[in-house]
Amino acid sequence: MKKYGYFLFFLLYLFINATRPNSHGNLIINGIDVSLDVVLKKSSNYCEKLARSALFFVCQEKIEETIYFYSYIPTFRRYRIVSSIPQKIERNNYLYDYQLIKEGGKFEEKRILLAENGEKKHHENAELKTKRFYSKRSIFGPIGLLNKDSQELYDYEILKVDNLKGKNAYVIEIKPKKKMANRPNYGKVWIDTKDSSVLKIETEEESLVGFEKLREESERQGLTPVLNVVHYFEIEKNGIRFPSRTIFEEGYIGPRIKGRKKKSSTIITYDKYRFFIVKVEVKYQPK
Repeated sequence: MKKYGYFLFFLLYLFINATRPNSHGNLIINGIDVSLDVVLKKSSNYCEKLARSALFFVCQEKIEETIYFYSYIPTFRRYRIVSSIPQKIERNNYLYDYQLIKEGGKFEEKRILLAENGEKKHHENAELKTKRFYSKRSIFGPIGLLNKDSQELYDYEILKVDNLKGKNAYVIEIKPKKKMANRPNYGKVWIDTKDSSVLKIETEEESLVGFEKLREESERQGLTPVLNVVHYFEIEKNGIRFPSRTIFEEGYIGPRIKGRKKKSSTIITYDKYRFFIVKVEVKYQPK
C-alpha cells in the first residue's frame, strides 16, 4: 500500500513539473527550459514579416450581434438595474463580402453587404452596421502586442503549453509596464511552438473606439463595463495567419449584481477566402 502511495506521489510530481514557469519567466517543459526571450524574438520576427507583407484577399464576413436590454429605476444621481433577466433581446445578422489590399504602408478595406437579417442585399462600399462593436484589420492584431516596439511597453510570462486544434502553442500572459489609454492593458496570446505565428489573442479592452462613452453610460447606472475580445487565426497562407473568428463579449459588474451581467455579444466569422496576393518581404535572419 505504501509503495502504491509513493507511486501516486511520483506521478503527481511529474505532472506538476512537466510544464511550469521558472524564476526567469521561462517555462520548464519535460525538463527542458524554454526561453521566454527566444519565444518573444521569434514572435517579433513573425510580426515584422506580417507588417512587411503585401496582401490582396477577399473573404466572407458573417456577423451575429446580440444586445440585451434590462429594466432600470432612477436613484440618486444614477439608475439601477432591477431586472434579473433581459426584458428585451435584439438580434442582428449581417453578411459581407470583405476585401483587404495592403501594399507598403497603404491599406484599403472594402465591403459589399450581401444580406441583413435574412434579407438579401447588394450594397457596394457598405459601412459596417453593427450597433455595439466591430473588428478593424484584425489580421494585424499580433503586431500591437508582440512587435519589437510593443515589447518595450509590456511584461510577458509563459504560462503553459496549450493545444489548439492539433497545434501546440505557448500561452503568453501580457501586462503593461504602466497603464495605457490607447492599447490593451491585459492580454494572452497563443504562439505556435513550431513557426512562432499567432494562433489566438485574448484581451480585456479599454482602448476600442467608443469605450469611453460606454464607461460614462455605465457609470450613470452604478456599473463597471468589462469587454473581452478573442481573435482566432486558423487560416494559413504562405506563412501568414488570417483571422477565422473574432468574439466580443460585453458585460457589466456592480455592487448590486451577482457575477457579470451580459450586455452584448458580437461574433464575427471569416471564411471562403480567396487569395490573390500573399507576398512576404523578409529583411531579417531569424535565429
